Amino acid sequence: MIHPSEKTGTQRTRYFRSGVFKHLFLSYTLIILMLFGIFIGWVIWSYSREATELAQREWEQKSVSFGTWMDQQMMHSQMLCASVNASETARSALQTVYVEKKTLNSLQLYNLLGELNRIKGTVRSTSLYSMILAFQGENKVFLPGAVYSLDGACKVLPNSPYFGVNTAANVLGVTGAQILLNKEYLIYGESYTGFGSRSSTKGEVLVLIEQDQIRAALRERMGENASVQILRRGQPVMQIGDMSGYTMHVSSLVDNTVEYTACIPYAALHRPLPVSAFILLAVMALASIFFVLLTYRISLRFYKPIDDIHQMMSRRGTNETASADEKKENEFENILRGISSLIGERNGYREKMVTITPYARQGMLQAAIHGAGHTEMLVEEQFTELRRNYYMVGEVNIAITREMAAAERKYQDLQALILSTCRDWSEEDIQVVAVPENLQNMFVIAAADEKDCFEDFFYRLYSAMQENAGDENTVLTIGVGRRESDLDRLSEACREAQRSLGQMLTGGRGAVYFPEEPQEGTPGYYFPKDAQKQMTRLLKEKNLQGLNALLDEIYQKNMVEADLPAAEIRQLADELYWTIRKALRNAYDLSTTHVRMEPIRDAATIEEIFAYYRQVFAASLSEAEAGEGEEKENDLEEAICQYLDAHLYDPELSLNGIADQFGVSTKMIGLITRKRYGQTFLNYVRDRQIHRAVDLLKETDLSLEEIAAQCGFANILTFRRNFKAMMGVNPSEYRG
Repeated sequence: MIHPSEKTGTQRTRYFRSGVFKHLFLSYTLIILMLFGIFIGWVIWSYSREATELAQREWEQKSVSFGTWMDQQMMHSQMLCASVNASETARSALQTVYVEKKTLNSLQLYNLLGELNRIKGTVRSTSLYSMILAFQGENKVFLPGAVYSLDGACKVLPNSPYFGVNTAANVLGVTGAQILLNKEYLIYGESYTGFGSRSSTKGEVLVLIEQDQIRAALRERMGENASVQILRRGQPVMQIGDMSGYTMHVSSLVDNTVEYTACIPYAALHRPLPVSAFILLAVMALASIFFVLLTYRISLRFYKPIDDIHQMMSRRGTNETASADEKKENEFENILRGISSLIGERNGYREKMVTITPYARQGMLQAAIHGAGHTEMLVEEQFTELRRNYYMVGEVNIAITREMAAAERKYQDLQALILSTCRDWSEEDIQVVAVPENLQNMFVIAAADEKDCFEDFFYRLYSAMQENAGDENTVLTIGVGRRESDLDRLSEACREAQRSLGQMLTGGRGAVYFPEEPQEGTPGYYFPKDAQKQMTRLLKEKNLQGLNALLDEIYQKNMVEADLPAAEIRQLADELYWTIRKALRNAYDLSTTHVRMEPIRDAATIEEIFAYYRQVFAASLSEAEAGEGEEKENDLEEAICQYLDAHLYDPELSLNGIADQFGVSTKMIGLITRKRYGQTFLNYVRDRQIHRAVDLLKETDLSLEEIAAQCGFANILTFRRNFKAMMGVNPSEYRG
């Protein structure tokens, strides 16, 4: 009697003598080994590519961070130049020095230096070393708290604004012994006009930026190995380090003529394979061995019926004395005959497909976000995106910075673009779901199994959204909530994202905001106790300057002199709204003046809120004055319109000039042109000038320079730019 184990061993030995079994087993083994080799190559290639792309994205994000820092310095410089140009103290000094040809007395000099010191203090930046005010033809320059005498008279810049590495003495064309004037800085300069005629420059305002601070900012944001080159109109302005390596170009958001080119060595992009890759290869090697053994067991199991058929069929007609090749041929013939008799039919399999429309998905998410539905439905098959260990909610705010006719359609297009971006950025490791809240806001829910990937992901997602928008008039801002793991807290997570977005109030638009850490012991915000009485009195006295001064006082003490958390600033904005509303009601309760003032419910910056209240005061006083002297204003309106039509083609025509001519505000001029012509002042003037240019191009042979002069344009470049903006072609192409 043969033991079962001996019988099994004999069968296995016979199987390996079978050519069919050996071909079958070795074919499967070869496929497994080939797949393993392909997998090894794919792992090495994938890890190398992913590591390089990740390094590139990290460096590009760092270069964007440095570009943003440089834009902040340039924006601060522009703010300082604009503040000096708007200063009444500086204008008074200009009147004494430039017009009256006198020397400033000690009081005027003290006021001017103090004003420059105050203006510089409005910008909190350690990189902006100092600022200089120079009047044309003067042998002195004025700084915050100091005045320097020069060996020569100051000159104005031939091209303004100025941006480059130089000394202040060279820029102004003077010499002096002071170190500050002879040390090289990155200098930003603008013409000082005192808000006079646009063609009259009375001096220069220079802002000095420390080069060492720029190098420190580069090291802080990009590391020791990074280099950078600052270009303006394609020409190098400043370079730090060697520019050989992987370069990244970042365009300035403040000045479209400025570009930052960052560079890192190629070696910084190459990273070795991580330990996880070797672990994965080892696991796959073990898996391959396991599958080879499994293939052997399966081959033994499923070859047995074939072997039985072979044994049965080989007993008939198989010659024991046949050669090996003949036996092999007989083996194949016997197996094929046996298998052909065993072929039958089997039932197929049904596939189950579960579909859900996008409308149902959005509705379910909306219900869960607002706490009106059960979150269990979000983790079913149709919402596999949210079946992760963690999730984080962000709220995207869309802002269009200029007025347009089809604004609602533009918002809808931007929402569709954001939805498309979220779909494109959904990966195996992190999934993204987006749902609109209203026309200007959207919720973005990111879900992942790793808890530390969200912050970097939202930064990269924001960059992709802003880049895909591709419109300088569109600004996106994201507020991000805290990381959550329980979907039952989805509604609270959305409210947390809304609170983070509220930091836009102080931080401005165009950024990603995360939850603020609670601050303890901070002082309360400043608000005058009798603010309502003061506003009521000033409204009755029609004192717009006093109202704006009161708003400036509140803004100065809270936003410039204090460092308040966003929560207190929101309380300040609410108290300011109710105070102004009560003052308007008290001042005009018994009059016919009615000014509609709504609370600002959408996300807005504190600057936008104060600007809105200034408009409210101006509108209320304008309406009050309109009710008292409507007939007088009609006469003034007619005189202004006659003057405007009589000087339409005068190159010196300006909004400020007409306002000075009639002693009214530029805002009133704008209101009159809108009322009379249905257009803004600038659009009406440009429309009439271009229409006259069209007639001259059709009816005369005058040169473009002569036509530009007769139509009120200061130069041919301005004429061409405005003509093409309105007509769609250049003047020479239109003439044909």
